[in-house]
Amino acid sequence: MLLFLLGVLIIAVGLAVSIALHEVGHLVPAKLFGVRVTQYMVGFGPTVFSRTRGETEYGVKAIPLGGYIRMIGMYPPHKGEPEGTIREDSTGLLQQMTELSEEAKQYESSQYGPEDAHRTFVALSVPKKLVVMLGGR
Repeated sequence: MLLFLLGVLIIAVGLAVSIALHEVGHLVPAKLFGVRVTQYMVGFGPTVFSRTRGETEYGVKAIPLGGYIRMIGMYPPHKGEPEGTIREDSTGLLQQMTELSEEAKQYESSQYGPEDAHRTFVALSVPKKLVVMLGGR
């Protein structure tokens, strides 16, 4: 029984290390290109431990099944129809997903001001965006 628990622990730690290294692959190029990275997290769910160094919060979350980095400007600013426009399919799944996307864009844009616009992910050139996105490989 003890060996089984040790095996489970080794697998969990190995998975967490693999996830952490993958996310570093996104973090390093983003920071090198000047993007403001606000979070580097291993896991999902409630935060177990975190520490802020500079402008980035580094942490571990309770469910070690993934990870993420949060960069400002990951969502482009809203373009399109005027606010409050009602469509015929306003209760469909696509509309609900669009509304969630718009909420994410509004929240994202509230996290930084015009002085940080040049430090957003969307301000990067396409080749630099590709380096950041593929950096986790």
